[in-house]
Amino acid sequence: MKPRVVQHSVDTEAFRNGIHILTATLLVVAILTSVGLPVAQAVLNLVLLAAFAVVYISGSIYVETWPRPAAYLWLIILSIIWVADTMVTPAAIYLVFALFFLYLYVLDIGVGSVFVVVATLISVAVQIPKGVTFGGVMGPAVSALVTVAIFFAFRALARMNAELMETRSQLAATERDAGMIAERQRIAHEIHDTVAQGLSSIQMLLYAADRDLDSAEGKGAEGSAAGAAADSAGIDKARERIELARTTAADNLHEARAMIAALQPAALADASLEGALERMARNFASTSSFQVEVDSEGEAVALPMKVEAALLRIAQGAVGNVVKHAGATRARITLTYGVDEVRMDVVDNGEGFDVAAVESRPAGLGHIGLAAMSRRAEELGGKVIIESAPGSGTAVSVSMPLANNVD
Repeated sequence: MKPRVVQHSVDTEAFRNGIHILTATLLVVAILTSVGLPVAQAVLNLVLLAAFAVVYISGSIYVETWPRPAAYLWLIILSIIWVADTMVTPAAIYLVFALFFLYLYVLDIGVGSVFVVVATLISVAVQIPKGVTFGGVMGPAVSALVTVAIFFAFRALARMNAELMETRSQLAATERDAGMIAERQRIAHEIHDTVAQGLSSIQMLLYAADRDLDSAEGKGAEGSAAGAAADSAGIDKARERIELARTTAADNLHEARAMIAALQPAALADASLEGALERMARNFASTSSFQVEVDSEGEAVALPMKVEAALLRIAQGAVGNVVKHAGATRARITLTYGVDEVRMDVVDNGEGFDVAAVESRPAGLGHIGLAAMSRRAEELGGKVIIESAPGSGTAVSVSMPLANNVD
């Protein structure tokens, strides 16, 4: 038998908490009515209310994952206790208001509505021995209608909220895609206006130089003084065009390097990864009260630019977290070069934290930096492992494969 699983959300959690508060309030009111009852009747009322509370609390924790028959049984037991208590004191009838919400929340909307109708009829029927009044009929009936209306309104608002959240996510994705497209178009225009135009000019200059050489060879074959002069002039013209092509190629190479530099972190433009990390460490040390050491293990090799950029950004994020949250006095960044991968470890002696608790928070509540580090590594096939515990510092380890990240 498959369990009935209720999808958790902020809306669902709020609705469930509302049912808990309503039930607790109605139980308190029913308990207070024991004051005016005879002793035996008051004791029986308290016993039944205590039983109702125990069954409610024990079931409300697990009912969302129970098989459907178990959920039915739980509601039936609560209903039986409620009916028994209405025989002891009329005030117990108010508990039906909480049961209405439980029927609709736990069961399917159709079955839940049937339970609501049955409970309403029971609320009226238990009044028959003492006489049914207009208020005795309208009270449960209006309560049932109000409960159903609130439930349907809540479901509609929850659905609208979910749709708005989905729309917002789609808009964010669209804006992100639009930004990527705009950036690609900008780079495409840069390439067209520099590299492509330069290559086109080089091609035209070499074609013209080749034509000049052919013309010079043809005129030189005539053997006359004029032909020799034309031959020399053609060769000089070809050399001039070739030199211009060489200059254009050099300019083009400079433009291409400038574009590449614009796409990589500035710290890596004029330094190695280790040098960029040391510069970053000095900057943090000069603006904070703790020291950052940079070390390397293994034979240093030239890494692909995108790997260097990702490692530098991850290191900046990790050390930034140390500055803001760790309360550390020291941190160490270690680069380890392997045959197929490079690993970077950022370790501090700070206060540490509960990794699972932070990662379980909704996005935007304390772990945007951690998520960004993991995302950067995953984009290049790497992974980030964070080890920490309160009072024992933090270690951030990121490994990057090199085989699939060749520039």
